[in-house]
Amino acid sequence: MRRSRVERNPIVNFTIERRDFGDDPEGRKWLDINPSTPVVKNGRLFSEGYIQGWDVYECGFEDCELCPHKVLRTAPFNEVTKDLTFNVYVYNGMKNIPSKSFRNEIENNRVDSLNKKMYWESEPYNFNVIRWMCRLDSNGKEYGWTPVDGKYQRTFKQQNSGDIQIKINSPMEIEYMQAREAARQGINRKDLYDKAVFPTDIDLQRFEYPIKSGYYFNPAGKYSFKVETVTYKPVPYDTQEHKDIVNAVINSFNYETDLMYINDYREAVNIKGELLPERGSTFSTRPGRLTARDNIGINGIELVTVLDRNSDESRYTKKVEEIYHEHISGGNTHEYWKMVMEGYEESNTLSSRDNYKYREYVKPGQKMYKITETTEVDIIINKDNINTFTHAHMPDGEYYIRVWMDNIDLGSSSHAYSSLGTLSGVMLDEMYITVKGSMYDD
Repeated sequence: MRRSRVERNPIVNFTIERRDFGDDPEGRKWLDINPSTPVVKNGRLFSEGYIQGWDVYECGFEDCELCPHKVLRTAPFNEVTKDLTFNVYVYNGMKNIPSKSFRNEIENNRVDSLNKKMYWESEPYNFNVIRWMCRLDSNGKEYGWTPVDGKYQRTFKQQNSGDIQIKINSPMEIEYMQAREAARQGINRKDLYDKAVFPTDIDLQRFEYPIKSGYYFNPAGKYSFKVETVTYKPVPYDTQEHKDIVNAVINSFNYETDLMYINDYREAVNIKGELLPERGSTFSTRPGRLTARDNIGINGIELVTVLDRNSDESRYTKKVEEIYHEHISGGNTHEYWKMVMEGYEESNTLSSRDNYKYREYVKPGQKMYKITETTEVDIIINKDNINTFTHAHMPDGEYYIRVWMDNIDLGSSSHAYSSLGTLSGVMLDEMYITVKGSMYDD
């Protein structure tokens, strides 16, 4: 009988599944564990088996008709047990991205400033992210890259702003200049007294703006402002923030004077048409204030006219820019997204990519836009230059005309800029009128 040695070296193939360790991002089940602490599982490999073969021999008898003899023999291999330990490190992202600081203030928020700049943090918008995961073959080669939902939603925030530029297009000084100069020069041509009648009396020229009661003195002035806002929204529509800021500025406009007028019924009234209280043979002053919302004055005249988007759509413009992103690895994604996702230098989380190969991308189907809106508004006092006559019995003395914008209470708004508090108003125009004598003196 011939003996021989047989060896077998089995090749064992097996796959380690992440979900077997309690973590299954593809199935939206995320293990929450310190990434430096492994999940440990022990395993055991068994090997056993046997070999069979024919033992062939000759018995040595010359007359044996059965030679060569064959006998099937079985021999076992040695049993082998191999204990294995698996250390799996799990990282599913950080719960909170380090927050960015945005400006929250109003520049030039003073009564003497015509240009004011608002800065506030945008509303937070939650969005979903994905990560890319793959498998490793026995040689450590990556394959089967798959987009997988991230465990945490992220929040988009950016710097909103509002720029308010106010202009005094034609102050009262300009509006009444022609008539005032004509009076100084003693010229009595009626066409030169387009908005008011100033006396030519030499002794009255020492006053800046003298008038005699009973003549017309028409309200006048032209003012404008432009509002430009930059906001970030998930939809490209006109924003309510812009509309509300524009309306708030319009509604802050005031025109006020304590001059006394006479209406079509020969009653003593203020510029708003309100009756004046009698005081002996004359009347007491009662300042009349007109606003954009309360703009009807004496004799039902529209004395404050607002020209805005409602009167001319071209006064409003909008520019929409999409904050672009791609969900493929290495794709083109705007830095504003990177500021609020993990695995980027912009969010101070680059270590997640370096240490754990973890990086997030915006899940497809979500959008964000930068919306720049501009509205230009003109406010005209007495746009048709309708004559309004002062009362002939207005007492001598000094009277005022003031034009201003009130403070705006942003804190009462439902928008994110409510945190800014109060937007300061501004004095636009002011004039003092000296009444000396009346039309009956002429």
